[in-house]
Amino acid sequence: MDHVPQPVADDVRTGTIGFYDRLNRRFFTIASVIILTAMTLLIGSDVILRLVAGAPIRGTHDLVGMSLLLLVLCGLPYSWRADVHVRMDMLYGQYSPAVKKIVDLISALAALSFAVLLAWQAARYVPHMYRVQSSTVTLAIPYWPFTLAIAISAAMFAVSIVVETALSFRAGAKKA
Repeated sequence: MDHVPQPVADDVRTGTIGFYDRLNRRFFTIASVIILTAMTLLIGSDVILRLVAGAPIRGTHDLVGMSLLLLVLCGLPYSWRADVHVRMDMLYGQYSPAVKKIVDLISALAALSFAVLLAWQAARYVPHMYRVQSSTVTLAIPYWPFTLAIAISAAMFAVSIVVETALSFRAGAKKA
């Protein structure tokens, strides 16, 4: 059986898992629309002001950089459950179902290790960044809220991995 991505948007799950999937999808969609729109307007305005008035918007690089970080963070939990994360389909498509199961498990363990370590390290540094007032150079945007967002997103990413892996193996056990 070939691996066919099933978008979470089409998921009819109910209960806690269905709520979690809908929450991830809505959060990703709303955040993406807001962040991408704001980035587009900011970059466009910066370019126009630079060309027309010779006065770019101060701090555009800070704002765009932090916005890109938020965009990636918002997509992590959703991407795993929606099965739209990066995968080497050229190779994966050639594997037998048994090998695919092993590769999926190894991928899930690697991603889970990354997510847990990222969440833990980010959470550890939030108090320090707040205490020393670490911030961006141009606009002095504090880093600690973004570090907190990293911790929360990584934790949600870890939950997504555990849920998807458990459901995948439960579905596989029912087929056998």
